[in-house]
Formats: sequence, C-alpha cells, structure tokens
Amino acid sequence: MPEQGRYKKIVVPIDGSGWSERAIPHAVDIARNNNSELILLHVFKPPANEYIGEIALANQEEQLQQLREEAKQHLMALRNQIRSEKVTARVQFIEGTGVASIICDYINGEDVDLVVMSSHGRTGIRRWLFGSVAQKVMQDVSVPVMLIRPDKGE
Repeated sequence: MPEQGRYKKIVVPIDGSGWSERAIPHAVDIARNNNSELILLHVFKPPANEYIGEIALANQEEQLQQLREEAKQHLMALRNQIRSEKVTARVQFIEGTGVASIICDYINGEDVDLVVMSSHGRTGIRRWLFGSVAQKVMQDVSVPVMLIRPDKGE
C-alpha cells in the first residue's frame, strides 16, 4: 500500500450534471497518487414549493422522494466506478437550500485537505446573474480548491 500523501481527504462536489462530473477523473488521479479518500458530495436542493396548492402536496412528496432516490443511485454508481479503479471513495448526501454554504460548511467541518470541482467558467454578467458556487467555495474554505473548466479542452 503506498504511503499517504499530502491530501488525505478530497471532496468533489457533484450536482448531478455531466459537467460537474468532469472533475472526477482529476480527483481520482490525485487520490490515487496520495492514497486518499475521495468524497463525492451532493447537496440535494428540493424544488421550491411556495406556489403549489395543498392538493398537489401528496403527489409532490412522492415525486420528491423519487428524485432523491435517483440522485442517490447515481452517486452510488459513480462511487462504485471510482472504487473499481482501486481508489477509496464514499458518498455524502445532504439535503437543503443554500448549496454553496452547505458545501463550505461540510468542507470546513470535515478535516478536508483538497476540493476538486468543476466551474461553469462564466464571467461578467453571467456570473453575476447565476452566482458562482465555485467562487463562494474558494472564498469560504481554508483548503486548496482545484477548479476544472469543462468548457475548455482537457
């Protein structure tokens, strides 16, 4: 077994999109080289329900549970793929709103050594309009953050 390197715990925030998963191969390489644990972190943000009437609530809860389960199954499949590459991996599933804050709180509270995440790579007005989880993470955590720009060539 190789000796453990600088990065013992690596977190990869995953939002369920293909672009967020582009960070995984980079994190796997770093984890393999450092004998690290890789944590796939997903914050499940329930859809807003302020405008849904009471009649629809029962059906909505059933659909919400299905979305939760689909997200968990997808994460488990990603974890299993990483494990098949002989890298220690686990899943952390947190539900709530304020995704960037939840990610930062998790990273700051879990003795994480490195964050590897994708960024949309938006600039200017698009970043202002859509916000930037990556920018908030970079500002609010005390560990190195490696950003992968999926819109650029590998």
